[in-house]
Amino acid sequence: MQNTFDVIIIGSGIVGVSTAWHLRGIGFAGTIAIVERDPSFSHSSTSQAIGGIWQQFSLKENVQMSLYGAKFLKEFAKEQKIDLDFQEHGYLFLADDAAQGTLERNVEQQRKLKADIALLTPALLEQHFPWLNTDGLATGALGLSNEGWFDAHQLHSSMRSAVRDWDVPLIKGSVTEIEHTDTEIRSVMLDNGRRLKCGHLVNATGPNAGILTRMARIRLPIEPRKRSIFMVHGESAPAEMPVLVDPNGVFLRPDGPFHICGVAPDKTDDRRSSASDIEPDPDLFNDIIKPALAARLPGVKEFKIIRSWAGHYDYNNFDQIAVLGPHTRLENFYFANGFSGIGLQQGPAAGRAVAELILHGAYQTLDLSRLGFERIVENQPLEEENLI
Repeated sequence: MQNTFDVIIIGSGIVGVSTAWHLRGIGFAGTIAIVERDPSFSHSSTSQAIGGIWQQFSLKENVQMSLYGAKFLKEFAKEQKIDLDFQEHGYLFLADDAAQGTLERNVEQQRKLKADIALLTPALLEQHFPWLNTDGLATGALGLSNEGWFDAHQLHSSMRSAVRDWDVPLIKGSVTEIEHTDTEIRSVMLDNGRRLKCGHLVNATGPNAGILTRMARIRLPIEPRKRSIFMVHGESAPAEMPVLVDPNGVFLRPDGPFHICGVAPDKTDDRRSSASDIEPDPDLFNDIIKPALAARLPGVKEFKIIRSWAGHYDYNNFDQIAVLGPHTRLENFYFANGFSGIGLQQGPAAGRAVAELILHGAYQTLDLSRLGFERIVENQPLEEENLI
């Protein structure tokens, strides 16, 4: 049984399999293995995701990564001859007077980066979305292409199958120890007693990223942060609509005969959660989401919960932005962590980025240097104004 690999990826969610897929895709000929503690993916962040993708961010790198993600979805589906059910209906971000200037500045930058975004006045919002109550709104921003939602499970499953076909084994186990010197990772020990030697080690463990790095005596400020999602039914709710994002962070989109909703995390809420806590929080729906939807869609009979579930963000409590690239000292230890809720849409770009660093030693497609671990060491946080 082989115990030495050129690259070992810990975690086989979308970021992990994307890294393996892109390594092979850009010509990496070495041996690759993926280590996964739960091959059923029953509680993984990828399996609980609702499949959204949008480019309406304030940080340049986030816009670019999600544009790459949309392009990847379309090309991968065509290449693999699969249907990812990409519902390209856009995201509609709404802004009140206080947020109008920020939204308009963001849209200006997004357009410069080739994102297809339209600004809508309250009159245009009423014209295009007659079911929408525009009271208190100053403007809205609508993605005209490359935004919407897709079948996350199909994407993940198809990428795993493609990676297996390229002789990338999935090794079941949890990492219990990382052997390292002052400058490099040597091997990882699994809970089954197996030791795997590696040339490069990639941390793609999602919400558990901080736990893995502590084994190498590295503090990575990433932790699980629970998100509750609700599938609801509301009589007369629009069957076709973009993803609606209210100024208070409540969002709603169709899902077959029903709708899916939730609310953006409160950045001032520093309550930690265990990755084993998968109980949704009904108070979020009753106290925040339901009143917001009733006010914004007054023609809809009261929304009622059909079912609900909870998943976990790999929440970067330093600045809520992904950490990508090698450690400053352990140069063969790569981070692909801390996406804070947008890992599914940015997984393709993140996998490509890490693959390029391993094979070429530098970024080739997108310059994501600012997302490196150095900013944490130097206490220089980035800022993103549009996470939901």
